[in-house]
Amino acid sequence: HNSGFSFGTPSSSKPSISSSSNNTNSSSNTSSSSYNFSSSSNDSQSSVPVANKYYENLTAEQIAALFTPEKVFREREHYSDPDIYIDITTHRDDADTTTYYVADIRINSLGYLKTALAKDTYGMHIKERTSDICKRKKGILAINGDTYGEQEGGYVVRNGLPLRETKNLNRMRGTTSKAEDLIIRGDGTFAVIDERYTSFEEVTAQNPWQVFSFGPALVKENEVSVNENEEVGVALSGNRNQRCAIGIISPNHYCFVVSEGRNSESSGISLFTLGTIMKNLHCETAYNLDGGGSATMYLDDGTGNANKLGHLVNTPGQLEGDKTVKQREVSDIVYIGKNQA
Repeated sequence: HNSGFSFGTPSSSKPSISSSSNNTNSSSNTSSSSYNFSSSSNDSQSSVPVANKYYENLTAEQIAALFTPEKVFREREHYSDPDIYIDITTHRDDADTTTYYVADIRINSLGYLKTALAKDTYGMHIKERTSDICKRKKGILAINGDTYGEQEGGYVVRNGLPLRETKNLNRMRGTTSKAEDLIIRGDGTFAVIDERYTSFEEVTAQNPWQVFSFGPALVKENEVSVNENEEVGVALSGNRNQRCAIGIISPNHYCFVVSEGRNSESSGISLFTLGTIMKNLHCETAYNLDGGGSATMYLDDGTGNANKLGHLVNTPGQLEGDKTVKQREVSDIVYIGKNQA
């Protein structure tokens, strides 16, 4: 069911040198786009040298202090241990129409940034809830992935294993003609390629640890890379939807962002608004994953023992007929975890 070999080998473990919450306690106060990433006069701009493209506002000592000797877990808000730091904050978009959640993530090894397939099986139309996959894998923080199993093609590499080498140039791209994939390389950096112009051999040459084929890219080289009219798929509510995105602030320092949408409290956000959010979080590169009813963020303590609904951060949901389904089943998840399950 896969080629049985792997080329994405995470680089040696080392603490990340990048930005984070400027407080070590995890307040999840709702704010209007006022992140816990303190501004700095040397914010990255596309014109600065490549060596400075990654943002950092903490010293090495401050970064080390974020990790805790023992496990610390606060439902829907925080997790830390000697190797992983996750802090989740709640925000409203600038127009005050939609709530979204930012998970600030630091890991001491890229090997903790994992992916998992529904029912641990690669194939078309195999689905499972994000929270259930995460619990089974004893994951800590999970978001939905790129729903590869609903597309006939599109490059797929998961945890270093090549699973699909065929292009998908006919994705439901909406008003965008891009066929952009995200590569998470073995050194923890992100790269965006366009399948229209990139062979799978060129992808494998980048030592991929993960490859996602949804898109489009939201931020490239510290700048928003979608325009105000760009959209994917057939949006059920114009261009405002629940969203899910992943971004890199620096190697081993990442963020997951999920927004609410399509309800009375939150109407949803456009790709351009999402891109602006990711840029303001100091992402060097950010990428759009499956959204709508799939958009899910889930936080657990790594034991897989969460009861009932566990610890959903957002309120995923979609209408099916006359009833609301709490979580849409998906093909795959992106998660932070330690246990081999």
